[in-house]
Amino acid sequence: MINLIGNELKKVFKKKTIYILLIIIVGYILLSNIMIKITDSGYQYNYYYEGDLEYYQDLIAELDPDNPAQFPDFAECKRNIETLELTKKYGNNTWQAYVINTKLTGYIDTLIEYEYSEGVTEEAYKTAKAEYDEAIKRLDSDDWKYFANKDIEFAQKSLDEQYALLENSKNSEATTEINRVISNLKLEIQINKWRLDKNISYAPSFLNSSIEQYYSYQTNLNNYIGTNIENLSGDEYQYYQNSLENASLNKYYIENNISLDSNSRDLFINLFGNYELFILIVGIVIAGSIVSEEFNRGTIKLLLVKPYSRVKIILSKFIVCMLILILTIAFIYVFQFLAGGVINGFDGMNIPAVVYNFDTSAVETVNLFAYVALIGICKLPMYVLLTTLAFTCSTLFTNTALAVSMPFLGYIGSSIINQLALLYDIKQVIYFVTPNWDLSCYLFGGSPLFKELTPAFSIIVCVIYLIIMLVLNCIVFKKRDIKNI
Repeated sequence: MINLIGNELKKVFKKKTIYILLIIIVGYILLSNIMIKITDSGYQYNYYYEGDLEYYQDLIAELDPDNPAQFPDFAECKRNIETLELTKKYGNNTWQAYVINTKLTGYIDTLIEYEYSEGVTEEAYKTAKAEYDEAIKRLDSDDWKYFANKDIEFAQKSLDEQYALLENSKNSEATTEINRVISNLKLEIQINKWRLDKNISYAPSFLNSSIEQYYSYQTNLNNYIGTNIENLSGDEYQYYQNSLENASLNKYYIENNISLDSNSRDLFINLFGNYELFILIVGIVIAGSIVSEEFNRGTIKLLLVKPYSRVKIILSKFIVCMLILILTIAFIYVFQFLAGGVINGFDGMNIPAVVYNFDTSAVETVNLFAYVALIGICKLPMYVLLTTLAFTCSTLFTNTALAVSMPFLGYIGSSIINQLALLYDIKQVIYFVTPNWDLSCYLFGGSPLFKELTPAFSIIVCVIYLIIMLVLNCIVFKKRDIKNI
């Protein structure tokens, strides 16, 4: 058996295909790292484009502010011109750019309305203009904390109003909605206090992004106030868990002042998301041709005259396919680490992966290399089953093109099958392989797409499908007539 495996490995490594695929993988990994180094200068804003400013300047020249039908478009153009000019003044990638485009627009809209609307007192206009001028003064003096304090002040005022409404609320639905609003206002106060306490400005950075993401995900969680989480459907529950996980992780980054500004670390930790297709290409192409090419070239006769049973021959070919698959994963794992480190630096590679454990409801740290390897192990059933499918098609049909295309069709269609099953509540799909072959959803107490699934059940289903395909391979290959080949 060992001799058979050795001979099959020699055949594989004599193929030009394996080296072409290897060169493509190496080139893609290098290109990915180089492109990130060239184009990614960290977190950045993209609020200002010269073409946009010219467009709105040309457009506003054709609009009449005294025409009621055209005034809304005129006001929008004037506001866009003002924000674009201010953004250009302070720079597209500054904290001022963020404030101008998210907080100053309200000041600008008010001024435009007061300037062109009748019935507005001069005192009201002067008050609005003074507030706008004060905001510009703070932009000029690099005082981002002014805006954080203003947000806290506004949120606290709104919070007091909501508490007053809550005291007088008699309707349960209205009470639930008020509680959601109160939670969001408390969240607004919390994130701005974080900014002030930890000196996190609105300038683009990892921690600023963490604050924004925490606000977004925690807002999603606040929408579930008054909802029985246990009654959520599979996809809704996954959405809830995703929000809970990301909110917890970003909160952990902020509270512990953890900044993960490392391109090489980001590529490495998302290794299987970035390079999964290449792993499958190598596994499927080799498995889809390893048997069919023997028949197409007529070399199968030379193989069968050797003193080995047909079952041993077909199993040796399958084992080789698995070895090539594992070697491909290992090569990408090591090469991305080295290439990413050399091109983008090894900074951040010593920082552990931060995960949320749903079983303990706490954030935990895991060794970065162990974490990526664990993800690979959990995704291995999918890679093995798709490679085995290619191997089976190669044995059954002795057609390389068909053997290669079928697994890719299954890979592409798997998400469609799962979503359709969710949409139409087809519970029988849990006995199919696609909802079961990615075990990473179970990591750290996570939940699968379908609540009925468990890790043990998914593993059993994957093993059954694997055995069925292997038995089918052995039976067909053993009975295959080669006289006319």
